[in-house]
Amino acid sequence: MFSKSLLSVAIASAAIAFGANALACSTIIVGKDVSKTGTVIIGHNEDNGGRIIAQQHWVPAQTHKAGEMIKFEKSAAEIPQAEKTLGFYWTQTFSPTGASFSDGFVNEKGVTIVSNACSQIFPENKEKVKDGGVGYGIRRIMAERATTAREAIKIATDLLDKYGYFSNGRTYTIADPKEVWQLAIHQGNKWVARKVKDNEVVYIPNNFMMNKVDVTDKDGVMVSPGLVEKAIKDGKYKPAVEGQWTDFNFREAYQPAKLREAQYNFSRNQIAWKKITGKTFNSADEFPYSVVPNKKFGVEDVKKILRADSKEDGKAGEWYHEKGFGISRPTTHESVVYVMDSNPLFIQAYKTLARPSETPYVPLYPVAKPAQATAFLTWDEATKQHFNAKPESFNYNPDWPVWSFINTSNAIEYIHQAYEKNMKQVRSLEKELGKTVAKELETAKELAKISPQKAQEWLHSKNVEKFDKAQEAMQEAFEKLSPHEVLVLADSINSKGDENVTIALLGDKKLKVKEVNLAKTVAGPGRSSVGGKVSLTSLAKPSSSEVKDVNGDGVEDIVFTFTAKDVAKDMLPGAIYDVWLYSEAKNKPIAGFGTALIK
Repeated sequence: MFSKSLLSVAIASAAIAFGANALACSTIIVGKDVSKTGTVIIGHNEDNGGRIIAQQHWVPAQTHKAGEMIKFEKSAAEIPQAEKTLGFYWTQTFSPTGASFSDGFVNEKGVTIVSNACSQIFPENKEKVKDGGVGYGIRRIMAERATTAREAIKIATDLLDKYGYFSNGRTYTIADPKEVWQLAIHQGNKWVARKVKDNEVVYIPNNFMMNKVDVTDKDGVMVSPGLVEKAIKDGKYKPAVEGQWTDFNFREAYQPAKLREAQYNFSRNQIAWKKITGKTFNSADEFPYSVVPNKKFGVEDVKKILRADSKEDGKAGEWYHEKGFGISRPTTHESVVYVMDSNPLFIQAYKTLARPSETPYVPLYPVAKPAQATAFLTWDEATKQHFNAKPESFNYNPDWPVWSFINTSNAIEYIHQAYEKNMKQVRSLEKELGKTVAKELETAKELAKISPQKAQEWLHSKNVEKFDKAQEAMQEAFEKLSPHEVLVLADSINSKGDENVTIALLGDKKLKVKEVNLAKTVAGPGRSSVGGKVSLTSLAKPSSSEVKDVNGDGVEDIVFTFTAKDVAKDMLPGAIYDVWLYSEAKNKPIAGFGTALIK
């Protein structure tokens, strides 16, 4: 059998696609004039369903051979590589099927990139692309080449002009130490770019939000050729004053209103704008693209928004975030708040390694390079596998510290009673980790006067120190949440098999297994390894149970019998999984896992 502390070689197998509903990303932008830091703040939740593993890398600056070409997705266009590329921080969404429309970046010039899906555009507006078009290449190439946000827009729109965008739609948020832009892209070569004003706050879920776009603002707005003319011709935009395009409504002209009205978008918009403005908007048409707030926002304010749950969360008999209508969602696998700085080395990030409403924001200086323990692959191997992942790369690995954060989040999803207490502990940890940031920056700035390299090394040591401290805290939290050992009594589970698989819950001084409620017991993947459509009640139910001493310690254990394919139906063949058992005894929840290879 496999245990939490033992890993064996997985058998390579074809990856399977996991269904996930559109429980996706959120982004907040705070202009520098309304920021408590005096600099731009960007907050972002990254949402993706399935066996997602988030890694962090530093990709060094490189020199490339003449004539070198780059190709990301198999069906996408081949693009000429630049002779020299910049070094950059890369927070990777590592997915079995490849993540074309995820990942965040901060390059050595301070250019910072996140994005939001904005799909379901008007079908009649979709345009053809050339040579397969471009998808993931947009973000990666901006990170590799752009020295400013404005230059990133030029790089992206040149790619769109040459190849076209093969996805429905997306809004990229691109910042540098001086300004921040949003680039909204429609399939093909239709786009609008707008500079966020210094006195604005912007929030965006998964629909286009730009409404009143002043196309005459040559410094702050750029549009693709023919964009406005097509909207006028199609009857989707009528200027208030003929010939003056000061009130162009991009979201109405290029995306059906039903996407803004869909509850998974509407609920987030309503929650976010209530926190930003104090007002409740009850119509999708009322939601602003941006506001000039009457107060300033800081890092903690942005965290609160990104952590926001919905009134549907926390229902008994469900995972805590079963419905997915809050901003912190079932599929949120990481969250980050960036604080820009005139010197890219001093850009700060506060980053979670699992759901933000259950795990801490850990301080990080991205350009100083993340702690090595935040990734289990080297940056070059991660790049090779990004669209060609090996199933065994998705193994549960007890030696990779990030699992402590994921495990804690998975346990909290079931143990509702611990939710508030856990968050108090998380906030206390964040306060401890964050209290030295100002002093660290002060020291780094003094070091930079002597040697930028020494300053970088100093800040990197702080990245390592704080990650290690947070990881230790999360491991302790998980051990308290999950004190009872679970064993999968088989080396492997057949995801298509009708045979039985047995899972044991070991008794101990605090757990009398005869008190375990069979009717409240299920087994399957952890919450963080499935899409939003998978529910707690859809996990495998045992056909029977037996009380016996499994490990020979003289204490009774309980062994549950399940059908193999029911346990593994939402798991990736070829990977060793953390197979979770959720149960209860005397009305107290029990959550724990054992491991097994999925076939």
